[in-house]
Amino acid sequence: MKTQIFKAPYLFALAFVLFLVNSASVTFAQNSITWDKLGTKVVDYAIDHDVVTASNQESYNSLKVKVNNGTVNVYKVTIHFANGDTQDVKLPSELTKDNDGKLIDLKGNQRLIEKVTFWYSSKMSDKDKSVVEIWARK
Repeated sequence: MKTQIFKAPYLFALAFVLFLVNSASVTFAQNSITWDKLGTKVVDYAIDHDVVTASNQESYNSLKVKVNNGTVNVYKVTIHFANGDTQDVKLPSELTKDNDGKLIDLKGNQRLIEKVTFWYSSKMSDKDKSVVEIWARK
């Protein structure tokens, strides 16, 4: 009996850890819409050029750019598709967690994304470096 009581907290902790691992998955569903996380980049304070490469062969119809920590100054965003086409994206010149997440519709609807390129910087006054996440919707 004592052994079972002793194991219960460990089983609860294990279940909680498994829940956290599952909720941290790069794919989540919301109202039967599936979003995949294409990538995450830490933004330097200087003007930076980063590329997020899509590692899967999925087709998507829209993107979202999410900002964690601080403010990101956006200069240019270009989506590169597998067939060679590109799409320049207009985002607010300053992105924060309060104004990020604008839905970006992909021209041509279901598109295979090769990569997304960013030209941006973050503000020196931010305590921590900004983190940008790119999400794609199926």
